[in-house]
Amino acid sequence: MEDVRTALAAYVTEGEPPLGLSGDAVLSAARLSRRRHLLTGAVALAVVVLALGLAVVVLPHRAEVANRPCPTASDTRGALVDRLSCVVGNAVRSLLSPDAQISRLTIPGETPPEDPFHLVADAIGPAPEQALFHMGVRVTDEQGTGSVYVLIVPGGRGGPPCGEPGEITCNTEPTPQGVMWSSSLHTGDAVKNRVSLAGPEAQVQFWSTDSGVLEQTGVRLPKQRPEPTLTLEQVRQLALTPGLAF
Repeated sequence: MEDVRTALAAYVTEGEPPLGLSGDAVLSAARLSRRRHLLTGAVALAVVVLALGLAVVVLPHRAEVANRPCPTASDTRGALVDRLSCVVGNAVRSLLSPDAQISRLTIPGETPPEDPFHLVADAIGPAPEQALFHMGVRVTDEQGTGSVYVLIVPGGRGGPPCGEPGEITCNTEPTPQGVMWSSSLHTGDAVKNRVSLAGPEAQVQFWSTDSGVLEQTGVRLPKQRPEPTLTLEQVRQLALTPGLAF
């Protein structure tokens, strides 16, 4: 499994066509980096507890939470994480049913944050924006259990290429914010709706599946609801959320 620096170096190499930085590859690399700090001497535990240990957070006043004001500071990485987390959380919550249960998807040994939408920032440089910002949440409602993920990478180089294995649909389109890739694809027994927006400052990628099992390389995701938690159009809406630029 390639590490974060290798994935980023491939992503920003000049003179090459869009490489399609994969959310699966980057998140796998990011988790590996964090796992070295969190699980020293216990790597084998990852396989055993892929789908365990998520504290459920029920939000009884979803409308109020989804409209909360977000901080504006981005001068430090902590401030940038707080701002982006608030924007992402508001946007996702606004698309979920009021009685949906939300829990953080975590790697083994990680304590879920109080806010399940609080982003993780895996540093790739000293500047606040030089990091891989990501998180995933499990969502359970009357239809079953699925998930929503986000990945924000500095530099809007490109998106996932069309023609991937398991692809159902894929298209690209220009938007005022940048070029957008939209696709649906099979991943194991599950289906993933994914949108990537390559803007001038960052690539913003959201995806949603019909499985509540944490995505990891080599794990076949089980289908746990009829359709992904969010439709492809809803995921597209998330990628266009104002305020996700650095």
